[in-house]
Amino acid sequence: MKKDDSILSTMREIGRDLLNIEVNTIEKPNLAALKMPVLPHALLDIAETYIGMLTQKLDLTPFWDLPRQLRPEWQPEFNRGGENVEWKRFKITTGPETFDKLRWVAARALAADDAVPVDQPRFEPSERVILYRIRRNCDQLKNIIYDLRKENSWRVWLDENTRLNLLREDMRYQKIDRLPVDYATTVRKIWDMGVENVLMQTIIQIDGDVITRIQAGMEATKQELILNVHQCSIDVSLKHWQTFFDIIKQIAGSLTELFLPRLRK
Repeated sequence: MKKDDSILSTMREIGRDLLNIEVNTIEKPNLAALKMPVLPHALLDIAETYIGMLTQKLDLTPFWDLPRQLRPEWQPEFNRGGENVEWKRFKITTGPETFDKLRWVAARALAADDAVPVDQPRFEPSERVILYRIRRNCDQLKNIIYDLRKENSWRVWLDENTRLNLLREDMRYQKIDRLPVDYATTVRKIWDMGVENVLMQTIIQIDGDVITRIQAGMEATKQELILNVHQCSIDVSLKHWQTFFDIIKQIAGSLTELFLPRLRK
């Protein structure tokens, strides 16, 4: 289904996002502080991050190139001695096939972890959270890719392109369409979160409900520092939320006056 790019549709999507705010404080080593690139490169960034995490413990060599119908016969084999298989040896692309593989690997890894005795876990609880995140996010990304590929303008970008394909001379200067608002929001959050641990999360609903989650096991000094940083982020988000909400109200009021017939005395 083609997304509606009209002003009213965009405002509707923005207004829906204003119903709540979510503030996450994450722990990320080697912070690069980069903005998300255009969709094809963002998809490859996400895939590289996910496969990099998965290959730290799983041997994907006998699986990655198998056709889909053979995947259920593959059992996850864990790397021995902490040896890492270089993820760059595996082909990853902008198409749905890559995210279907990543989703299946995460699901099989969780199933294998559930099969071992409780006293012999293969993954830490924090790692299982990331596996669940990969499985869920890959489903979302596949749906976005399948939907966008229905349009000719997107098909060329999402047709199983590698990074080298995207950097070809004939691809670098092709026009790329603007992402629908809800898709852009979803991809940006997935790209930002990566496989990092969420130390603290607060969700504020428009009706006043507030939910705060804190990662268990943090040292008291670290928890106090994270709490202060998190509170500052909440304050900034609330101010931004209020300002943005006021702007939307003003625009909505102006459009109402413009399109609705005026009452005559």
